Amino acid sequence: MAFPKLGDLIDEYNEIKGSITYKLDDRRLLDKSVPEIVFCDKTVGKSHFSLVRTPEFEMVFTYKKGNKTHQSRIDLNDFNPSSEARFFLSWGPDHCEICWTTNPGCCCNF
Repeated sequence: MAFPKLGDLIDEYNEIKGSITYKLDDRRLLDKSVPEIVFCDKTVGKSHFSLVRTPEFEMVFTYKKGNKTHQSRIDLNDFNPSSEARFFLSWGPDHCEICWTTNPGCCCNF
């Protein structure tokens, strides 16, 4: 069974405000030999969303609407996720947030 990609969960319905609980099953997430991983880079309407694991080993969630850009980061250098760990992404006109959660939530991708 294939799980939806993160970008598939962001659409016109939640362009302005939304939240997603998402489990990244990409084994490269914690592989320091991989310099950068782009999990999402999507434009919806007048909004742009991106989720990137940087070479500095941070997860950076960016939400841009018009001339406003919001970013939230998680440092992965000391992170040891459990098998239940998921990302919680939230955004709105004045914010974006990324954090870890172990609660699947209503919008989980499985």
